Amino acid sequence: MFAFTIFVTYLGAGAALLTRLSDAAERDAPRNALLWLLVVAIALHGGVITNQVLLNPAHGLDLIDVLSVISWLLAAIGLFAAMQPGFRALAGTVFIVSAALLLIDLFLTTHSSEPLSWQIKLHAVLSLVAYSFLAAGALLAVVSLVQDRQLRAARVTRLSSLLPPLLATEKFLATLTTSGFVFLLLSVTSGFIFVENLLSQNLTHKTILSLIALVIFGALVIGRRAVGWRGKRMMQLYLAGFAVLVLAYFGSKFVLEVLLNRQWG
Repeated sequence: MFAFTIFVTYLGAGAALLTRLSDAAERDAPRNALLWLLVVAIALHGGVITNQVLLNPAHGLDLIDVLSVISWLLAAIGLFAAMQPGFRALAGTVFIVSAALLLIDLFLTTHSSEPLSWQIKLHAVLSLVAYSFLAAGALLAVVSLVQDRQLRAARVTRLSSLLPPLLATEKFLATLTTSGFVFLLLSVTSGFIFVENLLSQNLTHKTILSLIALVIFGALVIGRRAVGWRGKRMMQLYLAGFAVLVLAYFGSKFVLEVLLNRQWG
């Protein structure tokens, strides 16, 4: 019942943010009531996850738990985006995605999972925080590609008026990329420190793919700061890095838990 309530709240918030885009007064100044409702919902959602999953020594982290944690983190990022002028469309989309992840949690049965040590849970949480930042960035990268195409074609559509300026989009994306890279670096480092017998747990491919994603996002951060990388090719490279990250984490977890009925850690 609690998960369904949070699902309805996130879905309703996403719909409210997207349907009010045509109202200029509402576009850049979301109603305080909606923001406070989201603050309460995200706080309650986070409290339940922290108490039942993260701080519970008898509870592991199966695929359903991971989706719920990512839903929570995306909602927090969506709330931050909703407070930024011009980013209501992104915020609304993020809340819809967050609600969809919770919907999966409602309909799929949780697999039994073995207890994990706090070190492994810390590694997992760092991974999920990195993934959430970079997932929100992937949505923003798609938006940037759409804006770039419209600018090159010298077309002004209704969508153009609903999106922030391209420079603002790229600046926000740079912030998400840097945050995601830092947490991904911490995640990979903690994995080498805390995960014993890494190569004997069928995680070689996960490690290699994570390192590839780390290199890609690291190059994007350095390229942006040192050389001023921007534009279409940067967005495409970002999406390629995110695709590698999805394969590294969810591909590995799906194969181990769903197909092989096993768990790592």
